Amino acid sequence: MRLDDAARGVGYEFDRPLRTWVAGCIDEVVGVISQAEAAAGEGRWVIGFVTYEAARAFDAAFPVAEPSATLPLAWFCAFEERREVPLAEPPTSGPFVDGVVRTHGSAWYRDGVQQVRELIATGGVYQVNLTDRVRCRLVADPFDLYRSMVSTQGGSFNAFLDLGEAVVASASPELFLRIDGDTITTRPMKGTRRRHGRPDTDRLLADELHESEKDRAENVMIVDLLRNDLSRLSSPGGVSVPDLFRVERYETVWQLTSTVQATLRPDVGLADVFAATFPCGSITGAPKVAAMRAIARLEPSPRGLYCGAIGMITPSHDGARPSSIWSVAIRTAVIDAADGRVEFASGGGITYDSVPADEDDELESKVAVLRSARPAFELFETLRLDEHGARNLPLHLRRLAASAEYFGFRCDMAAIEAEVLAAVVPLVAHRLRIVLDRRGRHRLEISALEARLIVCGSVWPPSAVRSDDPFLCHKTTRRAIYDRARSANPAADDVLLVNERDEVVETTVANLLYRLGDAWFTPPLSSGGLPGVGRDVQLQAGAVVERVLPLHELAECDELAVVSSLRGRRSAAILQG
Repeated sequence: MRLDDAARGVGYEFDRPLRTWVAGCIDEVVGVISQAEAAAGEGRWVIGFVTYEAARAFDAAFPVAEPSATLPLAWFCAFEERREVPLAEPPTSGPFVDGVVRTHGSAWYRDGVQQVRELIATGGVYQVNLTDRVRCRLVADPFDLYRSMVSTQGGSFNAFLDLGEAVVASASPELFLRIDGDTITTRPMKGTRRRHGRPDTDRLLADELHESEKDRAENVMIVDLLRNDLSRLSSPGGVSVPDLFRVERYETVWQLTSTVQATLRPDVGLADVFAATFPCGSITGAPKVAAMRAIARLEPSPRGLYCGAIGMITPSHDGARPSSIWSVAIRTAVIDAADGRVEFASGGGITYDSVPADEDDELESKVAVLRSARPAFELFETLRLDEHGARNLPLHLRRLAASAEYFGFRCDMAAIEAEVLAAVVPLVAHRLRIVLDRRGRHRLEISALEARLIVCGSVWPPSAVRSDDPFLCHKTTRRAIYDRARSANPAADDVLLVNERDEVVETTVANLLYRLGDAWFTPPLSSGGLPGVGRDVQLQAGAVVERVLPLHELAECDELAVVSSLRGRRSAAILQG
């Protein structure tokens, strides 16, 4: 068993289990939770989960589907000790899953959104969290998939649970409950935006989410529901909302969160907490029973661990209440160890203002943690180091800092700058490479700058890319798109890239410049591609201006050139393939 907090950069491992408690039917769920809490009260570390369909154990009014046979309704395991270990490193290679498909699909989901809107119009419910299942097949070690999900999501509540017949790999960013002494905290997530590869556009999406009336209304509905849930556990006046509408950044999405806290009464145990709060209102809707009734009618299959809870109970002694922390089990894969089948799920809160196509896109953005699971990568900058020192160093450091902020890399810019300035100045031009990993470790690589022809040739046809691909908007060691384009055209010095709108973007190693009449232009960053330092120098000097270059206008250009910080500006030509 393993837990990882990517936000804090620390992991915890548990092995040599002492005892396991399993709830195979509804009547056993409360007892299993109480026994797990009692074991923590005797000084044991306890890891476990409760599935969504276990809800009926706490309230017979909760309508749920028949449980899946993949996992028990609740499962807990006690350990003697917890070992602190380094955060799980991303794997060095992929892929990790294959054949990712939606079980019910976009048409079903969009129709379901419309049905929820009609239900809200009748006044029976205010919000329903509608979800779809995702299935695929594991093509790597389960722990490699987990490590990739931890890196891709970058959240605090990651869990890897090997149960033998099944393996759970969860990269949940959402806190369900934290119990610390007599204080209980919950932080629901309601409101999502898919992140954009371009930092300026990405920040606008975050601001849009923060100011969205629809998302704020969706968020505050769940805050009110959770305030009501926690009030059942607290003395009058003991519930507060210390933080409302905070936008949190994750690798693939922005999320709108709020924090609700309460003071627990002395007589409240863990089973009482679950009875008052489970399932979390953020993954049901409001009112909870009515929303769950709609879920049971609309969703054709059980949720299983998805939308349940995964948690850790810490040891306590002398009758003190054990502390514990629980995630909402979203961004969670359950792997069948026998055949490698992977079950995943995603969804969102539907209100009357929901647009079916937008809600379906939000669902897909959350599935990106599985679809876009990625191996480790680093950020880098390539500078010209010559008798004048490191050329354009401030511009390179600014770009590196922007990429580090976007991907959540730690970065000590002062230390990097000091090391670069201390580098030996060569008599002839060299290539200086600054490389930065996710934990903030950096290194410098200096090598001779090989000679290159003045004319840069690009074969035809160009290679297609997406304008919002973060790995084309930032300089990283993940260069598969560039490598494929180059390997498919071995006769060319370089290859032209064109986006999904048939706009010319750049080449695989340089920004493109083109002349129409007496004026020089360069494609805007909205077309995609890297914000090149050499390009930036040309723009600041007024030598070029931004202008979209449609592919069909390429032949009308009077002259072409490429520019990079390393080699400067060079003439270019298109070679017919």
